[in-house]
Amino acid sequence: MRSIDTARHVLGYAYSPRLLAHDPPPTTVDIAGRPFPLGTANVSHAVLTAQAHELVTRSALCGVLVAVPLTPAPEDALLAVHTPAYLERLCAASAGGSWDGEYAPVTPATWDAARLTAGGVLAAVDGVLDGRLERALVHARPPGHHAEPDRAIASTYLNNLAIGAEHARARGAARVAIVDWDVHVGNGAERIFWDRADVLAISLHQRDWYPAHAGDLRATGGPRGEGCTVNVPLPPATTDAGYLLAFDELVAPIVRAFAPDLVLVAAGQDPSAFDPTGRMLVSAAGFRALAHRVALLAGEVAGGRLVVSTEGGYSPVYNPFCLLGVLEGLAGTDGGVPDPWAGDATVRAAQEPADDRVRDAVAAVRRVHQRWFS
Repeated sequence: MRSIDTARHVLGYAYSPRLLAHDPPPTTVDIAGRPFPLGTANVSHAVLTAQAHELVTRSALCGVLVAVPLTPAPEDALLAVHTPAYLERLCAASAGGSWDGEYAPVTPATWDAARLTAGGVLAAVDGVLDGRLERALVHARPPGHHAEPDRAIASTYLNNLAIGAEHARARGAARVAIVDWDVHVGNGAERIFWDRADVLAISLHQRDWYPAHAGDLRATGGPRGEGCTVNVPLPPATTDAGYLLAFDELVAPIVRAFAPDLVLVAAGQDPSAFDPTGRMLVSAAGFRALAHRVALLAGEVAGGRLVVSTEGGYSPVYNPFCLLGVLEGLAGTDGGVPDPWAGDATVRAAQEPADDRVRDAVAAVRRVHQRWFS
C-alpha cells in the first residue's frame, strides 16, 4: 500500500490497527435485576474489522490503495455535531465512569478509537477536497451512523460522516449528500440534519427494522429542510437487483437534482445475505455494483469527490468479501479474490430479480418526494 503524497491518487484507504483496541464485551439486557449477556461476544467484535483488513491486504487492491494517515479528530470538529455534555460523558465513561448508551458498551479504548476513526474521515475529506485523492474509504471502528448529538446507539459513539459533512461545509462545500445503505436506519443523519437544506441524507434500510424511532417513509425533514431527509424502507429479502433498482430510480436522480459538492457514503455490509442482524439478500457482487454506481454518480455531480465510511457488517464468513467488493467498485478493478460463497444457494438467491414488493417501495418513495422528480 502506497503512502499519500502531493500527486493525485484514485483511491485512499484509511485504517489503523489501533482501532482494534476498541473491542467491547457482549451487550447485555436486564433480566430479573441482573445483566444477561447476548451471546459470547459483542456482535461488533474487533476480529471482524481485522479479518476484513487482512483480506484487503492480501488482495490485488493493496497495490492500488493509498494509505491515509489517521489522527484523532479535534474537539471543535466533534462539537460541530455532538453536545459538550455528551462528549464529556463518553470520555468519562472510557475512563471508568457511568454510562447509558443503547446497545453501545464502552471500553477504556472507546474514546480514543472513536476520535481516531472520526479523524480518518476528516483526513479523507481533506484529501478529496484538496485534490490529492479522487475518492477514499475509511475502514471505521467504531462505526457512526446511529450516533446522535447527545447519545450513543448500537455500537456507534461519534457520527463519523456527520462530522465529515460539517467539516466539508466549513471548508466551503455548499452542499453535501450522504447516502446510507446500511441495513439499519441512518437515524443519526436524520436527526442531525433534519432541518437543514445544505445536507441531503438518504437512507436505504430494511423496513420496520432498527431503530424504530427513525426511518419512516413520511419523515422528510423540518420546515427549512423539507425533502432533504429521504428514507427508503425496503422489504426483507431485497436482492442485489432490488438495491440497484432503488439506487438507479431514487438515489441517483435525487442526488443529481441536489447537486452536491461532495458525496459521503455510509457503507454498511449488513444487508449481506449472511448477516445475522438483517434479513436482506445482497452479495459481494451486489456491493461491488453499488460502489461502482456511487463512484460514477460522484464523478457526474461532484467532480468525483467521494468519501465512503464503513458501518455495520457482522458476518465473520462473508463481511470481508463484501468490504472487498465495495473497494473493487470504488477502484474500478478486480481484487483477484473470488467470492468463496458464489455457488451457495443463498448467494444465488441474492441474484434474483427485484420483485413487486421492491418496485412498490420505490414507487412509494417517488410519490412522497415528488419535488425531486418534477
